[in-house]
Amino acid sequence: MSPVIEINNLCKEYNLGSISYKNFIKDFKKFYFNLLGKDDLSLKSEDKILALNNVNLKIEKGKKVGLIGKNGSGKSTLLKIISSITAPTSGLVKIIGNIQSLLEVGVGFHPELTGRENIYLSGSIIGIKKNIIDTKIDSIIDFAQIREYIDTPVKRYSSGMIVRLGFAVTTTFESDILIIDEVLAVGDLHFRESSIKKMKELSNDNLKTIIFVSHNMSLIKDFCEQTILMKKGKVDFFGSTEIAIEKYKNS
Repeated sequence: MSPVIEINNLCKEYNLGSISYKNFIKDFKKFYFNLLGKDDLSLKSEDKILALNNVNLKIEKGKKVGLIGKNGSGKSTLLKIISSITAPTSGLVKIIGNIQSLLEVGVGFHPELTGRENIYLSGSIIGIKKNIIDTKIDSIIDFAQIREYIDTPVKRYSSGMIVRLGFAVTTTFESDILIIDEVLAVGDLHFRESSIKKMKELSNDNLKTIIFVSHNMSLIKDFCEQTILMKKGKVDFFGSTEIAIEKYKNS
């Protein structure tokens, strides 16, 4: 089966230190190079860090793929680039189909809009017509368990409420590729149980590709047939979930 996500020679480099050098000439040089889309060659190598270093991956349609690794291994950066939240420094990412991502608490929601308005906004962004959203909005609100607050601006929601709404939106709207980060840990016990049940339903969909990030190895083992192990910005292993987990534990 042909890949729906193909990544070639992907690198992401970040500059260390403060946003401003507090020096007009250095700040102007930084602005100038950013404007040209080039690197400031005057920066020393120790002022930079490679969050991703020559990552190559192919994920086939319908696969349920885990993504594991220590904090700082590059997992979140990789997902942000796949989701078009962050641009790569170099390399290519080819995506076939539309993506729904639940990465960080609040990402994708406008804080000044209500929960209801954000549902319609999220749907319209991925091309879902209003009449279709109308038929799904009640199930989204019920799953998120926030009906009492649905017409309140999202900026007044707790982190748990935002995660519940984000998960409900992400898993209800039809998408070819679904990306879910460790945000489920923010929800309460009842919501986690509902989310796990929903994930099991999605894992039986042979046409939906899922990338699931978690530090809970039991969930990775339950949901994912293949797993990517990241280490220091590189793919350390990609294959059998059991082997990936064993390598992760041994590291």
